[in-house]
Amino acid sequence: MKVACIQPSIHEEIGDCYKEVEKLLKVLVDKYGNCDIACLPERWIPFYKEIEKNFQSERGENYQFIEKIARKYKVAILSGAIWEKRKNEKKPYITCYYFNNEGEEVGRQDKIHLYTYEKKYFTPSKTLNLFKWNEKIFSILICFDVAFYETPRLSAENGAEILFSPTQIRSDGMDNWKIYLQSRALENRIPIVACNTVGKIGNRKFVGNSQIISFIDTGQITPSKLKIVEGPLNKSGHIYSDLNIEFPRKMREIRLREKIEKQSIKITKNF
Repeated sequence: MKVACIQPSIHEEIGDCYKEVEKLLKVLVDKYGNCDIACLPERWIPFYKEIEKNFQSERGENYQFIEKIARKYKVAILSGAIWEKRKNEKKPYITCYYFNNEGEEVGRQDKIHLYTYEKKYFTPSKTLNLFKWNEKIFSILICFDVAFYETPRLSAENGAEILFSPTQIRSDGMDNWKIYLQSRALENRIPIVACNTVGKIGNRKFVGNSQIISFIDTGQITPSKLKIVEGPLNKSGHIYSDLNIEFPRKMREIRLREKIEKQSIKITKNF
């Protein structure tokens, strides 16, 4: 499965953001010939101090731009996170759309775990969706959803073979983020494609350095060894990897069989 992260810098004007995303996608396609799924970061458009100015109508301008370039370049795209108002809903959602390589909407995943200030403005999702690309099953975990083991584990237990994660990790959170990603990959024996924001939002700096984490296929099941492809630091760019989906599937089957259900473990307090 050929996957990529598109890591554009955030510009002050939305039109410049669109131009850079399309430029990076074109470079990716020209260089590698084809890509099955490309993932954008959680935030890749300007941020406005008046929070309401950042909200889009359902399937609005950002949606339509990604729809167009997916169709134009024949690449399935995950939209990053769109802040979206919906009819008859009190608060907006943070959502990532999945478009196939014809520019058709396949589905969307709303952010489940809201981070700090997001709880004030957004509605958290109560649903984890699974998607298919050419019979390969995957889930979309938006940023903070990877910080909790339940959502990646539920994905793996229900058939996901790869996790995609549009993220917005600032510079002082990068060390923790990389540990989270590697831990989730190892504990579920599953590849992860995590695309991070690059640029400034207010006084917060985002450094990119997107990650594609998979497994070195030596034929050796244990101990498993990670293969990590890293994106540019502090600048725009892209990363690409041709993932072996079959090899970690064998490891994952073993790992999930070895799991002990927590309710079956007796807790004794010796104090």
